[in-house]
Amino acid sequence: MTRASRAIGVGVGLVRGGRRGWPGDVVLDELSGTGLPTPFVIRTAKVAAIEARDATRLSGIGDGVRAEVLGRLRGHLGIDPAR
Repeated sequence: MTRASRAIGVGVGLVRGGRRGWPGDVVLDELSGTGLPTPFVIRTAKVAAIEARDATRLSGIGDGVRAEVLGRLRGHLGIDPAR
């Protein structure tokens, strides 16, 4: 597989709630369907590009939280959602 044809994903940090907040944090306190035992914070300012084959889905988040995370990522990256 050539470098140009690799599938790339974006990973964000996930930390336990109660820690000092960072700009762009999204609180994940609706735990239904996530598989998480306690509230966590999705740290959108901590981003990594990863190969999709190395990613493992650990849990699911609701549409509202997903939209908030994507909006904050767009803000960090300077992407205009109207484009």
